[in-house]
Amino acid sequence: MAREKRDDDGGGFSGKRNKSWREIDAQRGKSKYHSRQDDPQQQRIERSASYEKYKQAADSLFTGGALPEGLEKTFDPEGKRKQQKEAMMKLRELPDRKAWVQGVVEYLEKYPELPEDAYFLDSLLDHPKDRIVDKALAKLEALQENGKLPPNKAPKSLEQRLKSLELTGTDPDVQARAKALRQKVVV
Repeated sequence: MAREKRDDDGGGFSGKRNKSWREIDAQRGKSKYHSRQDDPQQQRIERSASYEKYKQAADSLFTGGALPEGLEKTFDPEGKRKQQKEAMMKLRELPDRKAWVQGVVEYLEKYPELPEDAYFLDSLLDHPKDRIVDKALAKLEALQENGKLPPNKAPKSLEQRLKSLELTGTDPDVQARAKALRQKVVV
C-alpha cells in the first residue's frame, strides 16, 4: 500500500518542513512584509537614553523650547531668549483682562520684536490698542508668507479673531489685511 503524501509533511529526506518564500525573504531582510522598524538593532538605538535626549534637544530647538546647555551658550549667551519666553508665560497667567492689557504693553516695551509664536500673536489680535493689533497682524502675515503658519498648524481661534477684526476693526486697512490673511490661513 502506498503512503499518502501530505502538504505539511515537508520535503526531502530530512523530514523538515519547507520554508515559504516569504519566510526566506524575511530572513534575508528583503521581504516586503518586513520593514526596518522590525530591525532589533534600530529599535535598541531608538530606545536608548542618548537618542531620546538628542530627539528632545532637536525638538526644543525647532519648537522654541529650552535649548540644550551647549547650544544655549552659543545662541543665547545673555539669556534673552529664556527671559522673553518666561515673560510670555507670565502674560498667560495674568488673572484678568485689565492686567493682561497692561502686561502686554509692558512686554512690548521690554521686547519690541515679536516672537514667531502663532498662539501668542493670535492672543495679541484681541488687544484694544490698534498699534499692537497691527504689529501682531504684520507678524502673522510674515509668518504666513514664509510658510511658517500652515493652515493645519494655525491656532483654532485665529479664524474667529481675524473675522472679528474684519467686521469690527476701526481701520479699513487692518480689516482688509485681516480678511486676506483669514482667506489664506483657512483652507
